[in-house]
Amino acid sequence: MTEVYRYKVVKMLSEGGNRISYDPHGPEVVMAEAYDQLKAENEALRLAAVAAGEFIMHEAEVRGLLDDKGQVSHRHPRRQQAIARIEAALAKESSHD
Repeated sequence: MTEVYRYKVVKMLSEGGNRISYDPHGPEVVMAEAYDQLKAENEALRLAAVAAGEFIMHEAEVRGLLDDKGQVSHRHPRRQQAIARIEAALAKESSHD
């Protein structure tokens, strides 16, 4: 993972009344709020991908499409029908969100 330093824009007044500000910039600087939002979105996508994978494996198991090693059998005669049903169920789930 990339090391992240958290910055915020800082504005102060000097003893002489002059404004002093520090606004980090550059191609590798990201504001803390933007980083936090991106990190949360990334985690939500990761969790959704894990849930989808678990759903697919559950459906494959229920439909008897797993081989003796627990992998989806690509030679099962009902494989294409089962895949179509799983895809339809996933589409139905995503349309409810």
